[in-house]
Parts: sequence; C-alpha cells; structure tokens
Amino acid sequence: MTSKGYITIWLAPTDFFYPMADGRKRVLEHRLVMARHMKRCLLPWEVVHHVNGIRNDNRIENLQLLAGRKHHLVDTNIKREVERLNKAIRVLQARVTILEGENTLLKVQLAAGTVVA
Repeated sequence: MTSKGYITIWLAPTDFFYPMADGRKRVLEHRLVMARHMKRCLLPWEVVHHVNGIRNDNRIENLQLLAGRKHHLVDTNIKREVERLNKAIRVLQARVTILEGENTLLKVQLAAGTVVA
C-alpha cells in the first residue's frame, strides 16, 4: 500500500499488463482492475478515479476511467464543494429547527400573556 492509501500489486514480467508496472514491478491496483476490465493496458495519462473517494475500494463499479488529470480535478473539486455545501445545509437546518422551537414558545407565551421582553 502506498502512503496515500492506494493498493499496489506486483506483476511478473510475463504478465500482459506488465508494461504498466513501475521500476519495482508494481502497478496501482485500481489501474490494473480498470485495465483488465478494458482488456488493454492503460495509457500513462489516463486517470482511474474512485467514485466514492475511497482509495482502496477497487471494485470496478467504483472506478471511472477519465481522459486526463484535468477531468479528475474538476470531479474532485465538485465533490468537495458539494460536501461543503451539504455541511452548511445541515448547520442551517439545525438553526431553523431551533428558531421554529423558539417561535412556537413565543406564540404560546403570547397567547398566555406571559411574553417577557
């Protein structure tokens, strides 16, 4: 496993996918899974993206072949922005819940004539 969480696989020089291996005869597993699925070696500039963002989840249904790094960066940045917005939405939903509770309490106090300024 790499320091970034990717799984590596050792390949024998006789393996069809050996041209994808690095100097230590290793290939990133997600690239190998995609290459086997495509039945061809991947080109160096092709990027295999983990759809769910989990770098060691190398099921083919979690992998997406992208034409290059710029497409990967766009996808990654969009997902980050969506997550940031989802967090902001959760915070705002919690605030709305609190405000609705305070509003209900004020209505009850107003009806009872016990509103304190």
